[in-house]
Amino acid sequence: MKTMLLKIRHRRKAQSLVEFALGGILLMMLLAASVDLGRAYYTYIVVQNMAGEGAAVLSLAPDADLDSANRPADDNDTFQFRARNVAARVQGVVISPANVNLGASPRDVRLDPAVPTSQRCTGRVFTVEVDYHIRDLFFPAFLRFQQLTVAAVSQSAFYADASGAVCPSPTPAGP
Repeated sequence: MKTMLLKIRHRRKAQSLVEFALGGILLMMLLAASVDLGRAYYTYIVVQNMAGEGAAVLSLAPDADLDSANRPADDNDTFQFRARNVAARVQGVVISPANVNLGASPRDVRLDPAVPTSQRCTGRVFTVEVDYHIRDLFFPAFLRFQQLTVAAVSQSAFYADASGAVCPSPTPAGP
């Protein structure tokens, strides 16, 4: 009788160990998913700041564009590089400015729709779009996603005319 009780006790211990192992795997996956979700949300906030910085720079300096014929001598003064620089300021294990493509087409920091330099007049509204590619999240990789793209937009208006822009002259005020 005593040996029978010992066998039952050992089975219950083994059963508890298996239940804990299965439950532990589930809890670890939930923890990884919540950490990834937090990182993705933090990345979205940074990408939103990148779009805002790009829009702010372009609104004050309409020629500060990689596509502009009158762009600054230093490419680091363009709105694309200034937006990417926001990611460089918070760079660490979460954000990498290397995940923002500036050189090739399609660009990850861009005007949408593309406003030609000749139409960049005071008061014209434009939108800056930024895409950021997260390639190192655990949970999407577990589900066979290669990357997750976080996108943000910021809208602004030009506060100065671009050089060479043909802008309508303001109408004079009435009598």
